[in-house]
Amino acid sequence: MRRILLFAFIFFLNGLIIGCGKKVGEKKKEEGTIPVKVREVKRGDIEEIISLTGDIHGITEVKVFAKVPGRLIKKIKREGDRVKKDEVIALIDRDEPAMKFSKAIVKSPINGILTMYFVDLGDAVFPPPSEPLCMVADMDSVKVVVNLSEKDIGKVKKGKIARVYVDSYPRKVFYGRVTNVAPALNPMTRKLKVEITVKNSEHLLKPGMFARVEIIVDTFKNVLIVPRKAILEEEDGDYVFIVENGISKKVKVLKGACDGKNVEIKKGLKEKDLVVVEGNYELIEGVKVKIEE
Repeated sequence: MRRILLFAFIFFLNGLIIGCGKKVGEKKKEEGTIPVKVREVKRGDIEEIISLTGDIHGITEVKVFAKVPGRLIKKIKREGDRVKKDEVIALIDRDEPAMKFSKAIVKSPINGILTMYFVDLGDAVFPPPSEPLCMVADMDSVKVVVNLSEKDIGKVKKGKIARVYVDSYPRKVFYGRVTNVAPALNPMTRKLKVEITVKNSEHLLKPGMFARVEIIVDTFKNVLIVPRKAILEEEDGDYVFIVENGISKKVKVLKGACDGKNVEIKKGLKEKDLVVVEGNYELIEGVKVKIEE
C-alpha cells in the first residue's frame, strides 16, 4: 500500500510539473519575447571600397646576371645591403685549365637594395638565359600588384587612393595610389592587373610580402547608413527587419555603397528607424520582440 501511494504521489507531481511547464511555454509564446539587438538608422559618410589581395614588389626590380661563365667566389655585398649603380657586388672565378683569367666582377645596374642571391658561394654561374645571380630592388617606394575582377573594371582609374595592410604591422595603414591599370584582361584569369604605388622610406614593406588592399572608389556624404549585418540577401532583393511598437516588420531596401562594415540605404528606410542587427536571420514578420541592450 505504501509503494502504491508513493508511485501515485510521484505520478501526480510529474503531471503538475509538466502542466506548469506547458503553461509557462504558452505564456512565453503569447508574449513573443524574441530577443533582438537593434541599431538606429543614422546619417553619415561612407566610402565605397573594393577589397583585394596582392603581392608587394620593389618599384623597380632588376635581376642581375653573370656576363661570363664561372663560379661565384665572393659576395662583396650581402642581402639587405644598399648598393649604388655600377657598384661591384660579387666576384666570379672564371679560371679554366691551361688558361689564367682575372676575377670577373658583377655590378649593380641600379641604386637600391640587394634583396636576394639566387646562388651560393661555389655555385656555377652562366650568362642569360640561365639563372640570375641576384636581384636588386629600389625599395624607397613599392608597388602592390592586385587583380581586378571584370565587374569592377569601370570603377578603378589611375589616381584612386588605396589603403594597404600587411600582417607584419597589423596596426599600421599604408596609403598609396593607383598608378597603372593594364589595358587588357589576362585571358587565362579574366582579371585586370592593377598596380598601386606606396611610399616606403622606412623600408617596412618588403618585396614578396602579401598585402590586403582597399581601393577607395568613391565617398558619399550625409547618407542613410546601417550595419552590413542588418542586411538579409534574398533571391528577390535585399531586406532588413525593423522594430515598430515592439513588433518585427520586414522591409525591402535598395543598397548603395558598402565599406565592408556599413551599407548605404538609398530606399526603404528613414532616419531613426530601429534596424535589427542581431537575431534577424531567424526572425519572421509580425512577432513581438524584446530589444536587448
